[in-house]
Amino acid sequence: MPKEVDEVRPVRAEELVWVEPPQHHEAYSKLLVNPDNSRTRYFDFRLSLYQPRGYAENHVHEEAEHVYYILKGRGLMRLGERQYVVEPHTAIFIPPGVVHSLANTGLEDLLFIVVTVPAGELERRDRREDEINHPDESASPGV
Repeated sequence: MPKEVDEVRPVRAEELVWVEPPQHHEAYSKLLVNPDNSRTRYFDFRLSLYQPRGYAENHVHEEAEHVYYILKGRGLMRLGERQYVVEPHTAIFIPPGVVHSLANTGLEDLLFIVVTVPAGELERRDRREDEINHPDESASPGV
C-alpha cells in the first residue's frame, strides 16, 4: 500500500539506497519516483546500474510499458526472440506482453534510466530482504 506523500520536492539519487529487485543479479536500481514515494499514480522512474555480468532474468509484463534509455556502458537486450546490443544514446520501447531481459555484457557498468507506466506491476522491494528475512530454515546450525 503506497504511503501518503504530502511534500512535492526534488529527489536526489544520493538520498536513496540501491535496491536489487527480484530476478535481478548484480543489477541495482534507485527508485526515484513511484507511487510509494511521490504523488504519482502512474509512473515508475528509476536509475539502474548493472555491474559487468549483471542481468535481469527474462520476464514479461501484462500491462506495463517500459522505456529504457542507456546512459553509459554496453549490454545485450532481449526483446521477444531477438537480441540487440545497446549502448549510450539508445532508447528502447517495450510494449506489454513482450518477453525481455537485459545483461551487462560490456567491460564497465551499464547505467540507464527506466520509465514504466503503469507502475503497479513493478517490484519495488529489494530481493536481498528475502534472503535476510527468510533464511533457509533447512540449513544446520553452524553451517
